[in-house]
Amino acid sequence: MNPKLTVSGYRGVWGQTLTADIAREYVRAFAAFVMGQAPAHSAGANDTRTLLVGRDGRESGPVLMEAVIAELISLGFTVIDLGMIPTPVVLFLVRSQKADGAVIITASHNPIEYNGLKFVTSSGSFTTEAEVSKIEAARLAPENSSTASFSGARRDGTALFDTYLSALLAHIDVAAIKARNFKIALDPINSVGCTTTPKLLEALGAAHTMINGEPHGRFAHAPEPIAENLKSLEMLTRVAHADVGFAQDPDGDRLVLVDETGTVLSEEMTLALSLKAVLTKTPGDVVINAVTSSMSEDIVASFGGKTFRSKVGEANVVEAMRTQGAIAGGEGSGGVILPAVNAARDSYVGIALVLELMAKEQKPLSKIAASLPSYTMVKEKVPRAGDTETIYAKLRAEFPEASADTTDGLRLNLENHSWVSIRPSNTEPILRIFAEAKTREMALELSSRAQKALRP
Repeated sequence: MNPKLTVSGYRGVWGQTLTADIAREYVRAFAAFVMGQAPAHSAGANDTRTLLVGRDGRESGPVLMEAVIAELISLGFTVIDLGMIPTPVVLFLVRSQKADGAVIITASHNPIEYNGLKFVTSSGSFTTEAEVSKIEAARLAPENSSTASFSGARRDGTALFDTYLSALLAHIDVAAIKARNFKIALDPINSVGCTTTPKLLEALGAAHTMINGEPHGRFAHAPEPIAENLKSLEMLTRVAHADVGFAQDPDGDRLVLVDETGTVLSEEMTLALSLKAVLTKTPGDVVINAVTSSMSEDIVASFGGKTFRSKVGEANVVEAMRTQGAIAGGEGSGGVILPAVNAARDSYVGIALVLELMAKEQKPLSKIAASLPSYTMVKEKVPRAGDTETIYAKLRAEFPEASADTTDGLRLNLENHSWVSIRPSNTEPILRIFAEAKTREMALELSSRAQKALRP
C-alpha cells in the first residue's frame, strides 16, 4: 500500500516512499492551505505568514528539515526553527506564538527506517479529515508548483521549550511532587526526550537515571513503547530502586509506565491514571477513542462524568473534545490530552499527572494501578485483504449477539463491557483487531473468533 496523507500525517520509508522531493510537494500543498485560511495574527501590509518547524531525533530528520524549511522560505513564509523538539510542544507553541501553523518532521513510533510529516493548523491542532482533503486537493492542483515573488526568513526558536514547561507546571501541584523526592527511571529512546524530559523532572524535584539517552536517532530498540521493547527499562527500574519508569516514543507524545516492581503496565493504564489525577481535582466529561479500554470509561463514571468516544486519531479525539467541552481525553496507546495545557497527546503532561497522583495518594504505583477497574485487552495485527464492507459483514455474522458501533471501523459490544473491534490502520497496510474483556481468556477467545472469521 502506498503511503497517503491522513489525520496522522504522511509517513514513508526514507529514500523510498518519502524523499526530499515528496516532502516539498506536500509542504507546498500545506502552504497553499495555510494561505487560504485567516491569518493567526494581525497582518500588516508587509507581514508574512509564520510557520513553526520541528523534528524528532531520527537520523534522516536534519536533511528532511532543511528541505522543508528551504521550501517554506522560498514560498515567502517566516519559519521559526524549533530544532529537535517534542511533537506536543510544537502544537502548544503554535498557539502561544500565534503562528499560522507548523510542520513536524516525525514518524512517531514507526520503525527506524521511516520518517514523516505532520501538519498543524493555527488552532494548535493536527489537520482534521476535512482539512487533509483540502491539502490533498492543493497538492494535485497545477499551481502547486508555483513560488512566491519574495523570500521569507528563518528565525531561531530552539529556546521555546521553556515557555511550554512553565505553562505545564502552572497546572500541576509541583510542591506535592517535590515533597516526595521521587526517583525516576527513564527511556527516551535516543530522541527528543533525551534533553527535554530531564528538564521536566528537575523542575519537579525528581532524580532520574536514564538509558538510551543520546539523541542520535539510532534507536536502541524498536521505538514503539510496548512491553516487549522495554526489557531494559524494567531492569533499570528495579536496579535503580525507582518509584516509576517512564518510556516515551521518539516524538514524545506517547507514554508507558513501569511500576516500582519493574513491571511494564498496560499502555491503557497511562490514560486511566492520568484521568484519575485530573478528575480528582476537577470532575467533568471526557473523550476517548473507539478502542480505548473501558477502564477509563469506568473511572470517569465513578466521578459522575460522561465518556464520549471518537474515531481513532489524535485530531479526531481533539475535535470531539472541543465539541463536547471535555475536561480531558486521550487514546489508550499512552496518549494523554489535557486541554488546559495542550490540545494534543502529551507524554510530558502524562508524566506530571502520574507523579501528582502518586504524590497525592502516597502509595506505590503498583497499588494505585491495582485499584483501577480490571480489564484485559488483546491487540493483534493481520494483513489487510479484501474490501472493508465484506470484512465487516464476516465479523457481524460471527458475533450476531453483539450490538454494532461504526464510529471507527466496526466495534461489536457484548455483555459485561466486553467488545471486539476491527479497523484499518491509518499508517500501515494492516487491520487492527482489538478485543477486551474482564479476563485474558475471554479477550483471547474474542480475538480468536474475529481472526477465524476473517480467514478465506
